[in-house]
Amino acid sequence: MTFLIIALLLILLFLSWKYIIQMEPAGVFAAMWIMLIIAVLSMQYYIVLRFDGILYITICCLIFLSGTIFGDYMYHPTPSHITLTFRKERALPILLILFACAMVTPLYSIVLHGFSLRALLDMREVLEMNKGISEDRYGGVEARNIITQVFLIFCYVAPLMGGFCFRWVNRFVKVICVITLIPGIFVALTQSMKMGMISGFILWLTGFLVCSFSYHLPLRIKLRDILMFCIGLFGFMGILFFSMVLRTGEVSEGTITLIQEKFVTYALGQFHCFDMWYTTYEPTSYSWGTKTFMGISNVLGLEERSQGVYGEFYQIGKNGLYGLANIFTIFRSLIEDFGEAGACLFMFLLGLFSKMSIKSLIMRNNIFTHQIITTATYAYLLWSFATSFFTYTSYIAMFVVAYFLFRFMQIKTEAC
Repeated sequence: MTFLIIALLLILLFLSWKYIIQMEPAGVFAAMWIMLIIAVLSMQYYIVLRFDGILYITICCLIFLSGTIFGDYMYHPTPSHITLTFRKERALPILLILFACAMVTPLYSIVLHGFSLRALLDMREVLEMNKGISEDRYGGVEARNIITQVFLIFCYVAPLMGGFCFRWVNRFVKVICVITLIPGIFVALTQSMKMGMISGFILWLTGFLVCSFSYHLPLRIKLRDILMFCIGLFGFMGILFFSMVLRTGEVSEGTITLIQEKFVTYALGQFHCFDMWYTTYEPTSYSWGTKTFMGISNVLGLEERSQGVYGEFYQIGKNGLYGLANIFTIFRSLIEDFGEAGACLFMFLLGLFSKMSIKSLIMRNNIFTHQIITTATYAYLLWSFATSFFTYTSYIAMFVVAYFLFRFMQIKTEAC
């Protein structure tokens, strides 16, 4: 089975290479899953796998790519004569306002959990705060209100707009664009909520790519870009690792060893979880989208979202590696919604419509609408290793705010 999966990955790499170089949704999606699957295959001595689930994920990636290729050859939108202008003078004030709003929820959440902001000045109190907030969260203790819920949206809008503005502004404002990542990093280091930081980095990259396609800015990968990416990746991993250490409430050699195991669990545990679930799943009825779009169905009372989305935990390790995980990727929700064949059809249509949207964006047709669609597509695909990006209401609300910001930050001019 391993050789079959590797052969399919080579086919996926060959077919998606053009899209990888161009950083299109299909390319980013294929590259991410190729790297993750290779990583988990190399770790199969330590991670329990049945391979059926991994094979299904690989096939879905190929089907998504097929939809993209189909759209590439079949859809040819007529270019408009619209000139799009970025309002550089509005970038700095908007980014500062977004950053200030984004910091409200992280700081206020500390107070709601019963800690003082002075605790941030003492490492021992920071450790205690991380541990206490983590215990509250996993114990089901709610420490939020309407203020934290509303301002949480800005924790995601800020990095999205930071990435979007980055290519148009001077060096000083570029620094502010990068600073929009701080709210997510702050939450990870003080409250041990890693997903918020990961979302921030995903949305920053998304904003950067959407801007590049909107203005026909070249995406050339140079040696310097690769070096900066590696430095950023190591920094990102370092922050994640340090946030896990802080979560335990102590720093010791035993803690470091434990966190190393957890790091592997969080990075690759989704393969074991989906693999085990996929091989034992027996469909009874379909949810018809309420699992994938749980952020909406939860508000409407159609589905109830629990902490971590799914309540099942799996022991993923063997041969000395231990760890519990309950992350099942986007493919579980798609199968629960539409069945295996329906999930494949969904991926084909998503590949098709994502290509149609990005071609329309490049041709300047319905610019703001396709900017949002492309943003949502990138976010959904880059978040696919965990669960559906549309599981959370704050993420969905972010797209509404982003739409109006796109309109505010740009001018469309009809050619005479």
